[in-house]
Amino acid sequence: MALRDNKTSRFVLAAVFCGLALALSLLDGAVSSLLPLPGFKLGLANVVSLLALLTLGLPWTLLICLVRSLLAAALSGNLTMLFFSLAGGVVSILIMRLAQKRLSVIKTSVLGGVSHNLMQLVCAALLTATPQVSYYVPVLVLTGTVCGFFVGVLCTLVSRRLRLPFAAASPE
Repeated sequence: MALRDNKTSRFVLAAVFCGLALALSLLDGAVSSLLPLPGFKLGLANVVSLLALLTLGLPWTLLICLVRSLLAAALSGNLTMLFFSLAGGVVSILIMRLAQKRLSVIKTSVLGGVSHNLMQLVCAALLTATPQVSYYVPVLVLTGTVCGFFVGVLCTLVSRRLRLPFAAASPE
């Protein structure tokens, strides 16, 4: 898949990524309701966030995260989710942006998964004024690591299959 380096093609790719991220986020919410861990999600939409970061750069990725979070919260009717989704998403994207130049896609994704979970834990502590939520840290670090690994692997496979260009080779 060739991506011409112009504003229109970047906009179109960002729109496609928004749609995919929204669909994966809603699917993730449905799947997570069947799992026994409270607050646990597979992070399927993070595949799109990482692909966007690698292909479109930081500003577009943050915009995709914002749009996906707003639409997912509106469609699910859960406005509290918006706070958690945005906070975790923005922090993980910023962490991954810092890591992407030095680490592999998989390691970058693991850092993103763990930082996303930890930021959501901070949000929970702030909203509930309950520091005891920190007891959940080991579970969230483990799930963030495992899910981040699989998101990184999936992102690598998808980017190879689609032959997506990386942002390092093009301006943000």
